[in-house]
Order: sequence, then structure tokens, then C-alpha cells
Amino acid sequence: MPQFDLSWAVATVLLWTRLGTLLALSPLAQAAKAPPAFWVLFTLALSGALCGALSLRATAPAGLGAFTLQMLSEATLGALLGLSLHAAFAVLQIAGRLLDLQMGFGMATVLDPVTRANAPMIGVALSMLGLSVFFASEGHQALLRGIAQTARWVPPGAIWQLPNAVQLLKVTGSMFSLAIVVMAPALFLLLLLELVLDFMSRVLPQMNVMFVGMPVKVMVGLGMLAVAAPGMAPVLRRVYASVFLFWQELAP
Repeated sequence: MPQFDLSWAVATVLLWTRLGTLLALSPLAQAAKAPPAFWVLFTLALSGALCGALSLRATAPAGLGAFTLQMLSEATLGALLGLSLHAAFAVLQIAGRLLDLQMGFGMATVLDPVTRANAPMIGVALSMLGLSVFFASEGHQALLRGIAQTARWVPPGAIWQLPNAVQLLKVTGSMFSLAIVVMAPALFLLLLLELVLDFMSRVLPQMNVMFVGMPVKVMVGLGMLAVAAPGMAPVLRRVYASVFLFWQELAP
């Protein structure tokens, strides 16, 4: 009769806490229309399979308080892993909001099916593009390999070191810089167009600049977005690769 492996069960629960927090903060779980019970069972099954395949074991804690501290440590680690993943997908959201603001689409919002909140149109379209590039470039497989690798680097229940402020600022700072890089050509042309329209409003004060400039800015913005779209895929792959580099920095 097989015996119950208590160390495997403890490692599974701890890793389950880490993975559950990671997926809860990532946009991947929000994009998939699955009930919360599915993600609970999926992360539990994945944690048990990883602990069995990688021979991960954790010593049973002496009491409930020690086990609670271990779960809080795993949840904090999962939150940091999910933060970097969320920052990678937020690049296109910020880029879309910048372009929406310059084109005038910021006055009109649509229902975002991911967050179920009102969001600018270009931002929603670019977010869907980012998800498509992620799955098309086999990012989901890289994500599973990264989860397995972090489980090797930091086993469940192991002591790990919090990242310093420089590492966290690097992750969030790169999000804003890459968003500007992605939309730089379109934003530059729209800025020049805005200057031309301001000059025309001084020269021809009887002209309704907003009425004339709105369709022009929309055409210029959409045209530059179509030109820049093929070059977004390499930038997005670089962004997704930076996620796993940050995960590697968390290893002791």
C-alpha cells in the first residue's frame, strides 16, 4: 500500500500559492474566459506535477504560524513574478493610451473584454496584438519553462532575497521607455501635425481647427500605426525575454 508523502504535499501547497498569485496578477488568466475554480484546480495540478517531476520536497513546518509565513513568502515571490509579466503586457497598453490621447480617441472609450472596464480603442487593439504575438511566438511554452526553472532556483519553502529598488525600477522604467519607442514615429508626426494646426489657427482664426484636424490626426495616426505594426513583433519578443531575465535575478 503506497504511503502518503507529506513533504511532497507541503511543497505542492507552497508552490500552488506561488503560481496562484502569479497567474492572478498576470493578464493571461484575465484574458481566458475561465471560471476561478478552473484556475484553482489548474495551478494545483501544475504544482503537484512540477513537484513530482522535479523531485521538489519541503519540510513540514513545526506549527501553523511557520506554515503561514512560508505561504506569505511564496505569495510575495509569486507577486513579484506576476508584476514583471504584467509590466511586459502593459507596454502596449501605455503605447495605445499615448496614441489615443494624441489622435483624439481618448474622448471615446470601449468596453475592454479583458478587464471589463472602459478603455481607449487603440489601447485595447494593441493589447490583443500583444497577446497574439505572445502565443504565436510560443511564449506560453517559455512561460511554463520559466515557472519550472524558478521552482528549481527557489524551491518551495526556500529562503530567497527580495530584489532591491534598482531592480524594481528597472522593470517599471523599461515599460515606459519601450512604450515610447514603439509609438515614437507616430507620436512625432502627430506632434508636428499639432504644431501645423496651431499655426493655421493663428493664420486662419475663422477655421474650426478641431473639426478639420480631428480626421487628419486619425488618418495620420492609423497610417503610422499600420507602418509600425510589422516592427512591433521583435520589440515585443525582447520585452517578453526581459521578463525571464528578471525572474533569473530573483534566484539566490
